[in-house]
Order: sequence, then C-alpha cells, then structure tokens
Amino acid sequence: MFIRAVIFVLVFPLLLGLAKNNYDIIIHNVECILPAKKYVSFLECKLLRQRSPVVAAQFMLNETINHFDMHCTFDLFKKDKTRMNIADIKMDGCKYLGSMYQNNIIGKLFKRLKTVSNIPNNCPVEKGKMFEIRNYTFIADEFPPGAPQAKWQMRLKLLRRSDLIITIIFDGSVVYKT
Repeated sequence: MFIRAVIFVLVFPLLLGLAKNNYDIIIHNVECILPAKKYVSFLECKLLRQRSPVVAAQFMLNETINHFDMHCTFDLFKKDKTRMNIADIKMDGCKYLGSMYQNNIIGKLFKRLKTVSNIPNNCPVEKGKMFEIRNYTFIADEFPPGAPQAKWQMRLKLLRRSDLIITIIFDGSVVYKT
C-alpha cells in the first residue's frame, strides 16, 4: 500500500502537468544570419538574459511573403563535442502562424510568442512593417520533464521556395538545479 501511495504522489502530478521541471534552460548565444537582403531589409536579434533566457528581435521585409517554410534542427553535443541530432522538423510557416501546430511543444512556444510580438497570425507577411519580438522568456516548465543535462544547439531556417531568408541559431544548455 505504501508503494502505491508513493507512486501516486510522484506520478500523478506528472500526468496532470503539475510537476515543475528541476532544471534551468540557459541560452549562451543567439545569432541571426541574413544571407542576402533579397527578402529582409533589417534584422536584429538580442540575448537580453542568459539564465531564464530572454530574447528580443526585430525585422522588416523588402517584399511581401505569401508562403514560407520553416526547417528546425535540434542537436545535443556529446562529451567528445560531436553532435547528436534529436529533431529535424520541417513545417509550413503559414500554417505555423495560424497555430496549425498548437498541440505540440513548438505550438505551445509560439502561442506565448504571439503575446509578446506583433508577428501576424497568417500569411501574407507584409513588407515595410517593423515586426518585433519583445522580451520573449524561455520557461523550463514548458519543456518536457526529464530533459538530459546537456549542451545543445537549435538552428531555425526560414525558406521561401528553396531560397534561404533567415537563419537563427540558439546555443544553450540544460542545467539541473542542485
């Protein structure tokens, strides 16, 4: 009976989503790369705080974009500094803006992103307007429990047809609280 009670106390909060993660997400660097100014006239990304990370970004388009794709890769770094790819996700960017993917972790992150930005809810994304993400905070409790303590890198590429519009790179780590 005691074992059942212990299992209930430990597992039930996880099932309800009440459990808090016992780790911090740290972002060491954010880099926004603009390969050419064909589609984007202005791009700026800032890391405002590393622990309980806060980022901000601004961009302005040269051309209205009616459709774009997103390609996101997520790698963990092993002790020997080699990469281990754990996610390679390709999405329709316009469907993402419309919260088509709202039930997965990426959709949950974007739902909160909408509250701190003026990014449109659908395509087209208009030229000449300054789009901003103001003080987006990464919250560890929004991520899966039991993430391994590791260094990681996420690369997000925004593409129009096969043309690269923007590359955004996040270098970070998961550090357990002791």
